[in-house]
Amino acid sequence: MREILSYDMDRAGTFKPSPLMKTLFYYYLAMITLPLWALGIAVTALVYAFAPPLFALIPALCFFTPLTLATVIILYWIPRYYDSLTFELAANEVRVQGGVWWKMRHAVPFSRIMSTDTIQGPLSRRLGIGTVDIYTAGYTGVAGGTGGPGTRRAEASIVHVTDFIELRENILRVVGGRPLFSTAKPAAEDVGQQMLSELREIKELLSKTA
Repeated sequence: MREILSYDMDRAGTFKPSPLMKTLFYYYLAMITLPLWALGIAVTALVYAFAPPLFALIPALCFFTPLTLATVIILYWIPRYYDSLTFELAANEVRVQGGVWWKMRHAVPFSRIMSTDTIQGPLSRRLGIGTVDIYTAGYTGVAGGTGGPGTRRAEASIVHVTDFIELRENILRVVGGRPLFSTAKPAAEDVGQQMLSELREIKELLSKTA
């Protein structure tokens, strides 16, 4: 990751999240499912203790079947989502793409970037990874970006990477050297020709309606 971040920012560089992203997601899955499994076992045991054994199958089937199915789907999704994510710092823009079932592609020009945030949750901090959220002028969305809570959604997020602070500084260094919404100003001759052409079109329209 450090080799990518130290490259010349005028050249394209493609990279992926840290493999620890999968570990982080497995931690999240365990934190959610283990208490549910414990609750299901406790409920099933209580029913088995105070009701005929056949009745214990009802909470077991109703609870463990959807829980097992959801766990299997998430275990299938985590590595494939990791494989799908790609980030690129191109010459003029930041590109993010990924998705297992629904593909998303974002391209944010450096000239439009207004600010960046870094986000680390407790588990992310323990694993040494973090997220860089990129914001542009006038872009609003549902509260809470990809990387974590916030007042507005980031237009693009580079999620779960190591050296994320260095990445943020590199992006800001490039953004600081470019004017906001930079576009080349047309030459005076071009402006004059454009105005003359528009005046001729207006004259033609007026002559047709006369």
